[in-house]
Amino acid sequence: MDEFKLDETISKAIVDGTLKGYLQYLEERKSKKESMSVSGAYAWTKGNHIDDQVSKIGQNHNVQFKIEKAGYTWEYLQFTVSENAENYMVIVKNSRRVKKSFDDQKKKANEDNYLVNLADINTDVLKNSEQNFVVQPEQIQLELNDPEEVRAVIEGKQLNVTQKYSRFYIVTYEIDDDTKFVESIQLTMPNRQTMNLELIEDLSYLIQDSEYEITTEDVEPIMNEKVSDQTIFSGDSNAFGYSIPEEEKEESGN
Repeated sequence: MDEFKLDETISKAIVDGTLKGYLQYLEERKSKKESMSVSGAYAWTKGNHIDDQVSKIGQNHNVQFKIEKAGYTWEYLQFTVSENAENYMVIVKNSRRVKKSFDDQKKKANEDNYLVNLADINTDVLKNSEQNFVVQPEQIQLELNDPEEVRAVIEGKQLNVTQKYSRFYIVTYEIDDDTKFVESIQLTMPNRQTMNLELIEDLSYLIQDSEYEITTEDVEPIMNEKVSDQTIFSGDSNAFGYSIPEEEKEESGN
């Protein structure tokens, strides 16, 4: 999948921004927990903190961004990476993996939502790729950051895309339920034809190399929290499966 990988400096900026934003979020949760009688609603702000830091670190590497909005209040950042005289759209999302049948989810998929419509950007480039993918027996669920975002997906709200993009990437980060550490970060491309998130590169190796280290003390404010059902949209509209390049499957011996 080398032809679809981003420059390593860009990938490192996204990983560093994700980790720094998560640390900033944890600091905010700690501060509000100490100063307020109730502060659980700050759980909705994690995505904003991460987008904010990805934008700040990314600016040093010519990663542009703009605010997009859906619903009444939900805002997120849409990043633009320019490489090889082309522009690529990148968004950063929390992922949740569950063991479900991909075929079952694909049959139920509702294509009328912003993630699926943005995946149209990748149709031609993935169709023309000689790369074969192997479908995994799991589904990627994306954690949505705000009730308005959930509503936007359910109601099929469209997002504004005024710039010409050659590719659309979703960088997914996964937080371990028990340790609350960021355990993986992956670069994917949604494929509307197969309803898969095609794994382009596992960026998790950059977590260990990052200067932004998360400790048990950092995650203490949220250690007793469980994932809120309201933050996970697992309905038909996000029924993207998950697949990896065929040669990676063979190399792993599976």
